[in-house]
Amino acid sequence: MTEHPEILRLDGALTIKTAADVKERICASLEAASARGVPLHIDIDEEAECDLTTPQMLLSALKTTEQKGIDLILNAPAEGSFPTTLQRGGFLADGAELKDFWIKGLQ
Repeated sequence: MTEHPEILRLDGALTIKTAADVKERICASLEAASARGVPLHIDIDEEAECDLTTPQMLLSALKTTEQKGIDLILNAPAEGSFPTTLQRGGFLADGAELKDFWIKGLQ
């Protein structure tokens, strides 16, 4: 029997103004996933308002999951604020480091 992943849904404002709260939620989910030994799925809502803080926090979470030996799976809309932020930040540019991580997460 496969255990269910830890799922974190992020919606609303995911900006510098809410960074402390979002970071706290990500850290709590990371700890829960690590304690259970299951992947962490982070789902970003299509209506979420994002700025560069969002991908920066996700990169930090990705490094932490790698250190803890668990997978981080990103599920995000292919349209809206989040992919626009990724484009503007150069995260989807040809040759960008971790481009595949972002592309796989956009649905």
